[in-house]
Amino acid sequence: MPTTDPTSPTSVLALLCGDADKDAVVATMARQLPDEGLAAGRTRHRFDLTRVTYRLLDSRILEVAAGSLEQDVGRPLAEWLGTFRNLREVAARTMADPAGDDEVVTLTDPHPFSSTQRTQVSLYVRDEKVATIGFRLELEMKLGGVAVAVRRAAIEEVRCSVVKASAIFTLDDYPKPLWKPEPVALPDVHVAIRPPVGVPYLPVPRSGEASAPQRTTGRPPVPAKKGVADPTE
Repeated sequence: MPTTDPTSPTSVLALLCGDADKDAVVATMARQLPDEGLAAGRTRHRFDLTRVTYRLLDSRILEVAAGSLEQDVGRPLAEWLGTFRNLREVAARTMADPAGDDEVVTLTDPHPFSSTQRTQVSLYVRDEKVATIGFRLELEMKLGGVAVAVRRAAIEEVRCSVVKASAIFTLDDYPKPLWKPEPVALPDVHVAIRPPVGVPYLPVPRSGEASAPQRTTGRPPVPAKKGVADPTE
């Protein structure tokens, strides 16, 4: 690494479902909704809308919420990999020799990577918020054969096998998943990190100094996104 190989799709949807159309995923989610849907139970006390209107609102809410499935997993994955001690030590060397070539770090049997994102979709009527619906996306990936290209203390590329990847998308306070695709295994995943993700590197200790602490264990969450659906449109 780096290579000229084509990069792999890195959105949650592409990793789990390949070329699946988001509209088809939204339609699947709609079939898993509670009997009263999403909008009706939260707005019926204020608005007298037809069933068709409520269904349209539910569809728009799901379209906004499903946008979280298109998020890039490369950046949070790189941030998590940057917590490993040996990768931080390599990052320090690349800063000591910034004109040098990329260094490749191989990680054996890393802990499973997991990320959770919460998404809220708000309903507005004439600039007044009338309801907020919360969703939760959980992603888990068991990795193998991880190789990370580091240059100038930043991760530029990641190549690995995904032994198992799974995800679940749920509605707050509703036990039935709206989206739970079959787990997948991907033999060769190549992710170009753009822009590169900086590594909080460990300074290389001088002779006689104690070595740096062991790797940290924190895992960065995927930033939450918010969307808006307006029933007046």
